[in-house]
Amino acid sequence: MELVGNKETTIAVLPFQIIGVKNDMSPIIKGFTEDLIINFSKFVGLSVISQYSTLGISDISDTESIAQLGADYIITGSFRPSNDGYRIGVQLIRTRDNRVVFAGNHIETLETLLNAEDTITQQMVSVLQQQIEHDLLSYSYKKESFELAAYENWLLGIKELKKGTVESDLTAREYFEAALQIDPLFARAYTGISLSYFNEWSCQLWDRWEVSHKGAHDYALKAIDLDENDYVSLAVLGRTFLYLGDYDKSEHLLRKSLRMNPNDADNLILISNCFVWLGHLKEAEELYLRARNLNPLQPEAYLPIGMLVYFEKGDYKKAIELGEKVAILSIWTDFPAYLSAAYYHLSMYDKMKVYWKKYLELHKQNINKGKEPTDQEAVEWQKVVNPYKVKNNLEPFWEYISGASSKINATSFPKSETGSTIKGSFLDNGEFWELHYLNQSATLKDSKGLHDIAKLLEQPEEQVHCAELMGVVLETRGTSLIDEQAMKEYKTKLRSLKIQICDAEEMGLYQKADELKGDYDALVEHLSQVTGLSNSIRKTGSSIEKARAAVTWRVRSSIKKIEKVHPQLAKHLTNSIKTGTCCSYEPETPHEWTT
Repeated sequence: MELVGNKETTIAVLPFQIIGVKNDMSPIIKGFTEDLIINFSKFVGLSVISQYSTLGISDISDTESIAQLGADYIITGSFRPSNDGYRIGVQLIRTRDNRVVFAGNHIETLETLLNAEDTITQQMVSVLQQQIEHDLLSYSYKKESFELAAYENWLLGIKELKKGTVESDLTAREYFEAALQIDPLFARAYTGISLSYFNEWSCQLWDRWEVSHKGAHDYALKAIDLDENDYVSLAVLGRTFLYLGDYDKSEHLLRKSLRMNPNDADNLILISNCFVWLGHLKEAEELYLRARNLNPLQPEAYLPIGMLVYFEKGDYKKAIELGEKVAILSIWTDFPAYLSAAYYHLSMYDKMKVYWKKYLELHKQNINKGKEPTDQEAVEWQKVVNPYKVKNNLEPFWEYISGASSKINATSFPKSETGSTIKGSFLDNGEFWELHYLNQSATLKDSKGLHDIAKLLEQPEEQVHCAELMGVVLETRGTSLIDEQAMKEYKTKLRSLKIQICDAEEMGLYQKADELKGDYDALVEHLSQVTGLSNSIRKTGSSIEKARAAVTWRVRSSIKKIEKVHPQLAKHLTNSIKTGTCCSYEPETPHEWTT
């Protein structure tokens, strides 16, 4: 945290007042104040006045003593008995104008008093961060653009991103690029550019889905290269890998982001959203509630995610209660569809129809370029845009809408009997491919990704190495025996390097991974010489990573193209094809393909 002029933010915690509490409570309250001071002192950029300086200030009206502290903000509070225990009142006051920035109350028992310390600390730090950024923004907007430093440009860019429009995203990107002109190694600026693409990809420019998705992914990787603990970029990467169908890597990055900073409310909400898609509903709810607690100045900001959490938990009344409070239904294109689905589960069909109609209107405007979508098209789009790893509560609703809206639904979506096989074709006719699936045909221009998909369809349930799909042959040669103890030490070192390489790759630290792979290669080469091998041993250098990344991108890119001409096939391939170092086609039900 920092204020104008790069001055560290200083706070003072005044002794909490005792109102109507027994005298034997005083040591506990004194300890409470001490613990708060210790907690606040752990935050980087936050300077805390010693308790020895604040101990004698018994009242907020002692303005002379408070002024001598030189603090930017003071925290004051009181204890008073209540029916359930003790009511703790807390205030955050800005000293320059004596403005109360935030005031809150907590009801605690003696047993929960320690938990209250953590809650108050986290809440106050979150409010402080917002207030300090607001103060700096107010100052920065008055300066000429050429005077702005890297951090201020970043902050102005973040402010633009929060407006949520295509125009503001582009303006934000200009601020972030200006920050990089000042400091080319400013990791947050790359994170900001990533977020600008993230906004376009997840909310705005649907016709540029691939470009925006890749932009969000690539710039987040650049930020991580500069700062491997950049929690925002870790979360963005977690979401991009989620859409790539790499659920394990997605969860790893999201959890690392959470460990890096468990107190950024906006980031908690992003992770909560992703955890819903991953099926971790209990944790998603906890993160949603924590985010609301850490953003007390804007208690309604996270209602859409709360609606999503409770919808998937099956608490449809709670989901509707939160969803109906959202002022702008177009916050997500398919937000009204979720409300429609919640009313469906409660058998409130009139309300269901009202919100489904609103969804169709938004779909027409935002997705379908002014063309009226069919119910089936709107359903298929929602399937693609929500990357669920597991079964979800939308599925019965989708089936109902599909069945109720189209007489041809029975042939478009045949329900196969147990053990029956669904047939399709994926044929290469040179310049174009002919695709046929579930009684619907489509043609698509040739691309490398379609060849990759065809090869996977030919070998269901089989693991196909990315090098094979790329057409690269990597030879592996045998080895001879050496001293048993030496061999044991070699294997231990190689296993250790492999673990480190995997960890680096999972976090997107490809430069570090390449360095570790160099060490791995050198050790393998040394081992080959020791054992007297005459031929080279298989390398595990950066070519493997390049092949993995290339195959992943071209497969996913081709699926996105298929989605435009055959949404049902695209959804099936998204759910069934796994990409990575080894790729596979693993359908939930038996499929037979002609290729």
